[in-house]
Amino acid sequence: MDGLTLERLQRDVTDFEVLHSEVYKKSYREIMLFFQEVRDFEEKHLLLFAQLIYGSMPTMVNINLHNKDVLLNLLYKVSKGSILNIREIRVIKGYINNSLVGTSKLLHFLNPKVYAIWDSRIYRYITGKSTSYGIGNIGTYLEYLDGIKTIAEDKQYPGLHHSIAKHFDYEIQPSRVMEIIMFQTDRLSKKKIK
Repeated sequence: MDGLTLERLQRDVTDFEVLHSEVYKKSYREIMLFFQEVRDFEEKHLLLFAQLIYGSMPTMVNINLHNKDVLLNLLYKVSKGSILNIREIRVIKGYINNSLVGTSKLLHFLNPKVYAIWDSRIYRYITGKSTSYGIGNIGTYLEYLDGIKTIAEDKQYPGLHHSIAKHFDYEIQPSRVMEIIMFQTDRLSKKKIK
């Protein structure tokens, strides 16, 4: 993950423009609160989770409930702090559109301390690739999570965190701070995603 460094994030935050949409800020918080309130995972939650996640995406959701008991168990584990392996993430990925982007959003809302959002803008920021080919690689996503964890543990990180967190009236995790910087930096670069 050569494209994900504290130094680069610190440089990019100097020209940073926080999303000024109150609806965006509030909807993120409300979705987060909804996910945190779920205690017993049932089939109805699988349907609601998928709809909430894909409500912010330009793709229609396709839900696969084939292994719902296994899926419910994995989601419960995530909500309690478990770090999933590639096989387990693949099961969740198969649940919603076979999309790692959708999976990352689901994992993030269930446990934002461990999981970060992964999308084409983040992928391009980190890899420098103008195409999103390879965005579905779970191993790359896990490397991204390790990179975020390493940066968040750096003694210089708190300054970066504060530069973004001060714009929100609720607590945000390091995964969210870094994702916002990467997303906005890429968005403002005016590059089209292929």
